[in-house]
Amino acid sequence: MSDTPFMTEVTQPILIKDGALFLGTCPNGWIPGGTDAGFGLFHRDTRYLSRYELTLGGREPLVLMSSAARRFEAVHQLTNDEIVQTDGKPMAAQCFGLRLGRTVTGDGLGLADRIEIRNFALEPIRFELALTIDALFEDIFELRGAEAKSRGPLRSVETRDDGLTFRYVGADAVERRLTMLLDGAPTITVHGSARRLAFDLEIDAQQTEALKIRFEVEEVGAPAHAIPPAPAVFDGVSVSSDNPVFDRLLDRSFQDLAMLLTELEEPFIAGGLPWFVAPFGRDSLIAALQSLPFDPRPAEGVLRLFARHQGRKNDAETGEERGKIPHELRVGAMANLGEVPHRPSYLSIDATPLFLILIGRHAEWTGSHALFDELRTSVDAALAWMTERSAADPKGYLTYDRQNEDGVIHQGWKDSKTGVPRADGGPSDGSIALSEVQGYAWLARRLMAAACRRAGEDAVAASLDATADALREHFNADFWMEAEGCFVLGLEDGGRQLDVVSSNAGQVLWSGIADTDKASRTAERMMRPDMNCGWGVRTLSADAAAYNPLNYHLGSVWPFDNALIAAGMKGHGLDAPAVALFDALIDVSEHFAIGRLPEFFIGFDREPGLFPARCPFAEPLQAWSAGAAPYLLTELLGLRPGPSGPVLDNPLLPTGVARLEILGLTVGDQRFDCRVSRGDGGVISGSVTPAEERAA
Repeated sequence: MSDTPFMTEVTQPILIKDGALFLGTCPNGWIPGGTDAGFGLFHRDTRYLSRYELTLGGREPLVLMSSAARRFEAVHQLTNDEIVQTDGKPMAAQCFGLRLGRTVTGDGLGLADRIEIRNFALEPIRFELALTIDALFEDIFELRGAEAKSRGPLRSVETRDDGLTFRYVGADAVERRLTMLLDGAPTITVHGSARRLAFDLEIDAQQTEALKIRFEVEEVGAPAHAIPPAPAVFDGVSVSSDNPVFDRLLDRSFQDLAMLLTELEEPFIAGGLPWFVAPFGRDSLIAALQSLPFDPRPAEGVLRLFARHQGRKNDAETGEERGKIPHELRVGAMANLGEVPHRPSYLSIDATPLFLILIGRHAEWTGSHALFDELRTSVDAALAWMTERSAADPKGYLTYDRQNEDGVIHQGWKDSKTGVPRADGGPSDGSIALSEVQGYAWLARRLMAAACRRAGEDAVAASLDATADALREHFNADFWMEAEGCFVLGLEDGGRQLDVVSSNAGQVLWSGIADTDKASRTAERMMRPDMNCGWGVRTLSADAAAYNPLNYHLGSVWPFDNALIAAGMKGHGLDAPAVALFDALIDVSEHFAIGRLPEFFIGFDREPGLFPARCPFAEPLQAWSAGAAPYLLTELLGLRPGPSGPVLDNPLLPTGVARLEILGLTVGDQRFDCRVSRGDGGVISGSVTPAEERAA
């Protein structure tokens, strides 16, 4: 995801989500006023609840524990600091416990809080509990640094017998409301744009008082969307082994993928929290691909959604072109008003081939051509776009032209302004052909050729194969960097090589476009210390002039990137480095909260006793990071769709796993279980059986 045009620090929040509604708070459970760090109650690209603070006797509570491991539920255990009671008596710290339990519900667009306070003192206590509430209805792009050119009329606040209602009519003529419902009778006062609600509590010794609060979100006048009910994705899927760290990583991965499922016209896996709860081209497509063997429905949803918004005309501002697949679709006020180009934006070079790859893999895993046939018009339009775009390059490469400095510059996954450097560290220029994107284009044509051949269209298939063959021949000649023994980052104007060592070369292995000898040498190059920091493969070599391990794309480590690289290694029979990269991801997960792999982390060298460093700009929950471990597991096991169910091809296991069981693999409309173990002499063997045999 891009650091342009808008980027802001993501302080590690507590995140819960259900459907399109999600909440991000500080570890203490509250939303501080005046922050743009991803805290708040969000729906459809708008922050509804902008401030939600609690004080006890005028002081903030102390945090004991916070957990959001259950996706749409969070629990915070707090206690009091030293405070003065209502009668003026002092109260020592930790005299009472406060438990905040909360749930978000996407269907009802609500946040339900229950505050329980238990008095552990030997005598009654009396103190003020105060809540400060504000709803500013900011567009998510405002929070990320953009300036809203238009705002609606002044917001109104209505005090009701049972709470408050905040109303705001945006410049896009959509009315947005946040209602706060209470079961108590606080004293309400005005504090700037906020409202302060003070409760006078008196609790006897060893007794408990409870306060219930509910927030309801409503949007009136928004463009109508047919929102289908979200399926219970990954239901019945589980992975267990003799390694608890590995098990926690896989369990968290499936929970996070399910948590990111969002509804628009179709259910899809959103890009990430908190900034990318939206259909996000490459991220949503790759996450659906990563999870395909476990549940094909996210793939079906995102493919239908992107087909619906496929380019129909040429628009320089949004990057729309006929047949091109969207990059990002937003539905907030700034997108509705055209103040940002995400309505949708099409400024990515890779979403279209990835769309075709996902269609091809879906047909393989389900054993059905129904979706391919349903979306055939979109398939043909996407192929036509690739043909037209490639025709602009003498060798048939898929290229993009840099945009102006105020907009998107790069259109691959390294889409930050500095993400595609030259060897001297300077910026690349002109028309750019990225190495991994040529691999995507090659694989897309191969998979579509296979699909057309199965449909009896041999002439179409032969033409696609011939184009892919020519692309592969040119690519292995033009993108190879003999001095380094790997593929270059890309080509710029005139076919000049961007001759830096980067992880893009590793992703070339995943697509299969690399010649066998070059694949082996590239894999070896990825594992040298300047690229492999010990926690994973860096985005850029530590020997490069532009190297910066704290930067988004110039030396950081991305779990999804490593998963694709390791899968490519396994596909070329390079087992040892593939296992080593999976081992590293498992180790990384042990050092991040609840076993969740972040979007990326800092690429410092691994040292004994130290752990991977968090980057403040990384999304704490990101779709293709959540999908990295499940995908790499299926790739290392060599799981492939067979005529009567999944089959194992040269299965491998992570070093710390000797026994593994997967329940709920999906092929077509059938479920299967897979069991793999490491026996005497390290020999790995396994079996796949229909799930009904387990039930019997």
